[in-house]
Amino acid sequence: MNGPATDLPPAGPAALPATRPRILFLHLTGQGQFQFFGTWLAAQGWDVTFAHGGVDRIEEVDGCRTRRFRIRDTLIPRSDFRHLLDHAAQNCRGATELMFRMRHAEGYVPDIVMAHVGWGVGLGVKLVWPDCRYIAYHEWYYTDRNWDKGRAERPSDVMDQVADRMRNLPITAEFDLADAHWCPTRFQASRFPPALRDRITVLADGVDCDLHRPDPIARIDFDWVTIPPGVPVLTYATRGMEPLRGFPQFLRAIERLQRQRQDFHTVILANDAVSYGSRLPAGDSWWLRMMDQLDLDHRRLHVNAMRPREEYATVLQASTAHVYFTEPFVTSWSLTEALAMGCLVVGSNTAPVREMIEDMENGLIVDMDDAEEVAETLSWAIDTPDRAHALRQAARAGVLARQDAAHVFPAKEALLRAMLAQSPVTG
Repeated sequence: MNGPATDLPPAGPAALPATRPRILFLHLTGQGQFQFFGTWLAAQGWDVTFAHGGVDRIEEVDGCRTRRFRIRDTLIPRSDFRHLLDHAAQNCRGATELMFRMRHAEGYVPDIVMAHVGWGVGLGVKLVWPDCRYIAYHEWYYTDRNWDKGRAERPSDVMDQVADRMRNLPITAEFDLADAHWCPTRFQASRFPPALRDRITVLADGVDCDLHRPDPIARIDFDWVTIPPGVPVLTYATRGMEPLRGFPQFLRAIERLQRQRQDFHTVILANDAVSYGSRLPAGDSWWLRMMDQLDLDHRRLHVNAMRPREEYATVLQASTAHVYFTEPFVTSWSLTEALAMGCLVVGSNTAPVREMIEDMENGLIVDMDDAEEVAETLSWAIDTPDRAHALRQAARAGVLARQDAAHVFPAKEALLRAMLAQSPVTG
């Protein structure tokens, strides 16, 4: 399996300072990618705080503290490219105000701060705590350029290019502030210009393979859907219903397959919203558009918003084939989780997916825009369970070898401890 590259030291026994090391995770909307790692660090004796937008109140869950900073609206409309910079500036203001209060009113001084980059929340870290070690967690660099080939990948409107530059300014500003730069996949790191990419360390997020594991007796039996044991189930799960994650393409393939055979059900877990890509007018959605365009058998199509993690895991564990489509963009956590649960993943023939899946080795790769090919591949998955089983085993084995939190988290902690022994970079 071609999983994310890592440059991790061997994880030795924890050698923590006499006082508990303090780490602060900054995100705009929640704990995000930091949730599992932060909770794990707390269990190892670290003093862990999460901070994100909202109304501030101090909460403690699983040994971790949560704080919130004020998110201010920008008066510049979304249609104006200046909105992107003002949005980052307002987020920087809110997060920095909280950090200033934590330091000067509460005496809180972290040893390490890690911030989710792109929204401006970490740009004030070194203003408040110049001696802390600051890690910028990067997900994406907005560009239509293939840096390695030295040319544009697709036609791009001039104003789209201007908007991308505005999106990138808060991201590139991190490079004169942070002591380290982490990115979860090789593909995502490849989006950065070489001069910046050379400063990025690619480190898998890590997936809890005990929580996300196969369950051969899992069945879909909830208050909103029950599917009899032995009936093939095709699954799709993502944050929103949008073309970037191949939602319309998936439904077109399901319509074709429903016409061909009657022996399977489809379960979709996704919010009826656009998380990535252009937003639709009020009252419109990709779900409504596809309902107008397609003739689907809703007796065998079960749709719900994203569910609690245990229920989501059960759906994937009961899956005959799980579809993960995406344009070249940030890789969803759900892809790695599905592989860890031994799903037979049918993935799009795009770079972020090919980094995780090799066709007919640990999953299946298709052209997501070819409804006939997708339908044929899903039909193959239903009809050849023995061959599919080998792919499932390989999928989990690859994640266990390269992305299991059981070894990724201790190795990351070793990097953090190494940073604590070094002199920080101050602005």
